Formats: sequence, C-alpha cells, structure tokens
Amino acid sequence: MEIEAKVVSGITVVKLCDKRLDAAQAVRFKESVRELSDAGADHILLDLSEIHFMDSSGLGAIVTVMKQMGREKTLELAGLSSTVAKVFALTRMDKIIGIYPNVDAALAQEVKAAG
Repeated sequence: MEIEAKVVSGITVVKLCDKRLDAAQAVRFKESVRELSDAGADHILLDLSEIHFMDSSGLGAIVTVMKQMGREKTLELAGLSSTVAKVFALTRMDKIIGIYPNVDAALAQEVKAAG
C-alpha cells in the first residue's frame, strides 16, 4: 500500500493511495501510521478518498492505530466513500472517531477550532 504524508497547519495528512484497505494492506498501513505517530505526529488525518472497499481487517487496523496513538494524540478520517462510511456507521465507530466529508473540510474545521 502506497501512503503519502504531508503536514498542513500542524496536522499530518496521510493519504492512502489504494482502492482497498483489507487484510492484505492492514499490516503495512498500521506500521506506516505508527511510524508517523512515533516520529512526533500528534494529529493525523487519514484521507480515505481513494479507498472504495474496507473489510473488518481494515477497520481493525484503523482502531489499532487509534489505540496505539493514545488519548493524547488525535486520529481523524476524511473523504469516506459511501461504502466505507457504511462500515463506520454499522459498527458505530462514526461516534468514536471524527469523520469529515473531505480533507479541506477537516482542515478548515481545525483552523476554526484553533482560532
């Protein structure tokens, strides 16, 4: 799984450049995001706009990353397709993790909250 990371206004935006987040990509995904967090990323925004399929392994990987980051760090999601959004709604994880329609909306909300 290819991952692109950039820092925008103190937020590490991580774009998943694949169509799927499933068992085949889950381990690599977890390792990559954990490395970013360990390197000092306190606020990670996952851009899932290219992900069109997520299974329980993908969801589990995101939950694992969230737990590894702990309460002192923030993990949020942006750009969920309708299929991926259903996974979060069905598992009620949409009540636990911040979800934005797209990266721009998430960044605008964070700037507004900080300002």
